[in-house]
Formats: sequence, structure tokens, C-alpha cells
Amino acid sequence: MMNSLTSLEPGVLTGPTAPTIEKIRKSGILTIEDLAIQTPSQLAERASIGKDTAEKAIRKALNHVSRGYINGKQLHDELGLRTRLTTGSTILDNLLGGGIESETTTEIIGEKGSGKTQICHTLAVLAQLPIEEGGLNGEVAWIDTEDTFRSDRITQIANTLSLSADKILSSIYRWKAITTVHQKLAIEALAELCHEKNIKLVIVDSMMAHLRSEYIGRGTLSERQGILNDILHKLSGLSQTWKLTSVYTNQVMDNPAIMYGNPVKAVGGHIMGHAATTRIFLRKSSRGGKVTYIAKLMKSPYLPDGEAPFVVDEYGVRDTPRNRVESE
Repeated sequence: MMNSLTSLEPGVLTGPTAPTIEKIRKSGILTIEDLAIQTPSQLAERASIGKDTAEKAIRKALNHVSRGYINGKQLHDELGLRTRLTTGSTILDNLLGGGIESETTTEIIGEKGSGKTQICHTLAVLAQLPIEEGGLNGEVAWIDTEDTFRSDRITQIANTLSLSADKILSSIYRWKAITTVHQKLAIEALAELCHEKNIKLVIVDSMMAHLRSEYIGRGTLSERQGILNDILHKLSGLSQTWKLTSVYTNQVMDNPAIMYGNPVKAVGGHIMGHAATTRIFLRKSSRGGKVTYIAKLMKSPYLPDGEAPFVVDEYGVRDTPRNRVESE
């Protein structure tokens, strides 16, 4: 196992029988930490066990991993150990407090062509760099719902950065999700992949594509939002359990109620809005034939709102030429 978690084996937890543990393991839950973030009803269905049995197993796992109350100084010290993944742009990194924070979820919102997938491709390469170079020194899981992952783009960025494209591509594990159900299966399979590989970055591009197309009309809104909440909750729990850096993109829609200002808003409603630790809104600006992308920090638990310009080229994402000159 690539991460220092406690393997779920018979006898490790007092209470659950060996056959129960075996059923849970066969469902893809291989560590006590993963068991602790399940819900009774979902575990019962997933592992084909009784709901009471599932609840008791989860409680035992929670007792094993829970530390109870800790003081602010302890939390401060632990937060200081989190890694920061560079975006490729110093200005954008500064906006994000040094880069994209591990053990959190970051939502990147924008219209088509606003740079969302370009950022994802850049992050998938940079995550494999050593930590001292702004990377995560790990591998990548990419859940692709819109068929946007391009190996040739990864190759271009890697070659430009003088990295082995074959090595970079071999460390990206892509799951092409063709429906919402398939997307949920991909999220559920993440724990097993993390158990086997050194996964440090998870990308979902995009989160709402299938939900938006499969659940149409107000009559399906409640069911759609329930499924979305389940997916986001699982991803957040996995991010904390496995110390992952999780990034997902989101689409936008026109908001006719807005008379002034930006007429578009993120898809997914309040559930999507509350789920991510950090939300970034992208827009594209074209002046004099030159394209610049603008990232606006919309939500953070501790960072001020702000904006950062960046460009996209053969390096992936990086500072604008002007900002590169000013930083020299």
C-alpha cells in the first residue's frame, strides 16, 4: 500500500465478524479510514450486509480513527504540513495562497473555452514533480466525463518542460465515465486505486456534465441534487483520508435575473456552492489578438477574493509575458 493507512483485516476492529469484513473488502473498501467515511445505508447496499451491521462497523472504524477534540495550535501545525500544488503560474499560485491545497477540493468554473481543461492538463503534469519543485511527487487519477483528456496535450507540456512524456502518461490513470452511474462508480473505485498506487491528485472534468444532461426538469431536481451531494461528499472524504489534492471543473448557465454584472452562474445550485473548499471562476479576455485568461477567487475559508491573469501555451498554464518580466 502506497499510503500509511490501516488495512481493513479480520480482527483489526473488535466487533465485525470476519465474513462481514470480507464482504466490505470485496466492495472495494480496503482500509479502516475508508470505512469510517461511509454511510450505513450506502455501505449496506454496496457490501450486501444489513444496515445495522453496517452502522456498527462504521462506528467501530470511527472509534479507531477519531481523535476527538484538538486545540487550535494542533490544527495550525497540521495545516502547515499540507502540500501546495503549483498551477504553473506564480500569480495564480499567490492568489491561492501558494498553490492548490491538499486535503481539500477545488472547483474551477467557467464557460466553454475559458481554460478549465487546460488547467487540468497542466496540473496532471506538474503534480508528478517533486514537492520542492511545486509538485506532489505522486500519480494522478482523472475522471473524464466529457472526453476532454488528451494524451497529446500531456505530451506537449511534458516535452516542453523536458520531462519524459511516457513516464508522465504512465502515471495518469484515466476513467472515462459515460453516465452518472459510471461516474459514481469511478468515485467509489478511487479508494482502491489509492490503495494500490501513489495517487496524489484527482481531477474530475467535469462534475456536472452527466447530471445536467440526464436529470432534466424540476421534477428530477431533488434526485439530481441528492446524487450530486453523495458524489461531492465521497470525494471530500477521500481527499482528507488519502491526503489528496482534488480538483473538479464545473459548467455555467445564463442567469436571466442578473441585469448588471456577470450574467452567468455555476451549475449545481447551493449543494455545489457549499461543497468545494475553494471556488475559482475563469473567463477569457481577448485584446489586440492576444488571449489572456482571468482567474477570480470566489470562495475560500481564509483567503481574500482577488483575480489573477494567466496565459496558456506549450508550457500549459503560466504567467503572462508582462508578469514574467516583472518577476525577473
